[in-house]
Amino acid sequence: MIAGGSLSAQSADYYKVKSISDTTKVSYLSKHQTPSRLRQAILPFSLVASGAIIESIPAHSGLGKANIQQYANDHFTGFRTSADNFLQFAPVAAILGLELSGVKGRNDLINQWSIMAKSELLMTAIVFSMKYVIHDTRPDGSADNSMPSGHTAQAFVSATLLDMEYRDTSPWVSVAGYMCAVSTGFLRVANNHHWASDVFIGAGIGMASVKLVYLTHRYRWGKKPAGVFIPTLYKNGGGVSFAMKF
Repeated sequence: MIAGGSLSAQSADYYKVKSISDTTKVSYLSKHQTPSRLRQAILPFSLVASGAIIESIPAHSGLGKANIQQYANDHFTGFRTSADNFLQFAPVAAILGLELSGVKGRNDLINQWSIMAKSELLMTAIVFSMKYVIHDTRPDGSADNSMPSGHTAQAFVSATLLDMEYRDTSPWVSVAGYMCAVSTGFLRVANNHHWASDVFIGAGIGMASVKLVYLTHRYRWGKKPAGVFIPTLYKNGGGVSFAMKF
């Protein structure tokens, strides 16, 4: 004897239904053991600390910024290139290229660009606030907005975004991104536009901006309500329950 069916609606909290994007994210986190906030901060803090140490040392002694700059000028006399103006954006261009090629990153396109926009805004706010307050003269004397290096900060934002999204696709993607970022910082010094301390602090700011955004991003963009039908047995028959998460 077949008993009549019934339809009952239950809350998503009861069944704990997850959307596809939630499931993907949980799987990623369980597989890779997301580093603690302290570990995430070690490298950016080390870069900023290195720049601060160079800045605090007497300029013309040992690792002082003027001594380092003089060494660079002696070995790159007359060196000039505009490559750093473009190289700083190369990792971001790589992200777009990979997406257009169908290579999927850690997040969907909407969340990727949301994270990117917030990272850029945070980095820009920090860099230009510091430039406005510090007024450090550039090595070539062209302006008083040397500290920190905006080009280097941008390059490390780009490289860190590329690394966070595609490190599992291939480690060489991350290596290439950071090589572009390091090269940008090197060229800023070789072009006599920035002190070494500017570059180190700019690199730390760029990396820290992205790490902070990833830690605080809620992954709400682009989500759709997820529902599922669940067979249900009752005392005198059966039916179907429907659960949805908004």
